[in-house]
Amino acid sequence: MEASHIPRHCPQAEYQLTSVHRDPDKIRFNWGDGHQSGFHTIWLRDNCSCEMCGDHSGGHRFFELNMLPDNLDYQVSHTDQMVEIRWTADDHISRFNTAWLRSHCQSDQERNKRRSNPQLWDASFTQSLPRVSYPDAQQKESELLKIFDAVRSYGIVLLEDVPKTAQATEEIAGLLSFIRETHYGRVFEIISTPEPAVIANAPVPLRPHTDENFREPPPGIMIFHSLRASEDNGGESVMTDGFKLAADYKAMYPQDYQLLSEVPIPHRRFLDNVGLRAEAPMIQHDYFGQVCEFRLNERTMGPIDLPEKLISPVYSALKKMFALSYDSKYHMHYLLKGGEALVFDNARVLHARTGFNGNRHVRLTHVGSDEFYSRWRQLRYKYNGDINLA
Repeated sequence: MEASHIPRHCPQAEYQLTSVHRDPDKIRFNWGDGHQSGFHTIWLRDNCSCEMCGDHSGGHRFFELNMLPDNLDYQVSHTDQMVEIRWTADDHISRFNTAWLRSHCQSDQERNKRRSNPQLWDASFTQSLPRVSYPDAQQKESELLKIFDAVRSYGIVLLEDVPKTAQATEEIAGLLSFIRETHYGRVFEIISTPEPAVIANAPVPLRPHTDENFREPPPGIMIFHSLRASEDNGGESVMTDGFKLAADYKAMYPQDYQLLSEVPIPHRRFLDNVGLRAEAPMIQHDYFGQVCEFRLNERTMGPIDLPEKLISPVYSALKKMFALSYDSKYHMHYLLKGGEALVFDNARVLHARTGFNGNRHVRLTHVGSDEFYSRWRQLRYKYNGDINLA
């Protein structure tokens, strides 16, 4: 029978089992670092990954909950690194590696460790903006991991020494995830033109916003690859941490915050051969109550479709949020030079730019968040032994 997955690198005391205690419907484990875990017997039986039961993680699952016997009495034995449970009703044996069990501990302390821990920032972040050498990331997985970790923690990272070629844009995307093609194609060219179809190609300042909220889902990870900066030093990128905005807004306007976390805000785009519409609350939370998505774009907001009694309160809440997002104390400015690229999470980081008069050329592409964070988890497992990151 197969033991559960084993992390590659395990601090000895943290994953070393010292004793086991039986409860009627739960088993309590004491660890070498003094921590205690409690696992319900139904959870343990369901997560047996022997050859007969199959393994959840790969989708090869043969055991079904309707096969579960009413009687989950058991006998348990253990070493410091392995737990064996013999289920009395059917004499089935489940084996668990202790490191795997600790990595799935259901205590608040351990579950909080597995959560994302976003580091909030404001205008002063320019000097602390994470930077990674793109050639190093291509050659060394440990450097590549720095890109993923930075986006996970801060929502943004700067890549340096990127080739100033069109080919390099898709190479960056392929290193991080898969390109998400849209009606704009695989890559969107941001070049000033006399009569642009979209405002991105006009050399005018843009307010902070997240992109394409009219899609379902909106783009995940954005890549701005600069081939040429404007000669007049205009066209600075202006980046804003949406999670910081949300935190400050909640402290100032708790009732409005609740409203913007509940009511859907519609966004739409109607151009030739394009009719896109989607709606979702501006602020969205995960199971833990932590902000996981922040979507804001005043230019693409459609007519609000809500009960009449909510129209005035929602507009009041939106007005306050837009005013906050336009406050320069939240705006990090960075002039993206030719041969640099910004990678950032469009579900968190708002982008804008200053006006310019030169010949600026930036290539924009989107990649999927699911694959991006999948590759992050794989690298974290390889280098840190993390196997159950949220």
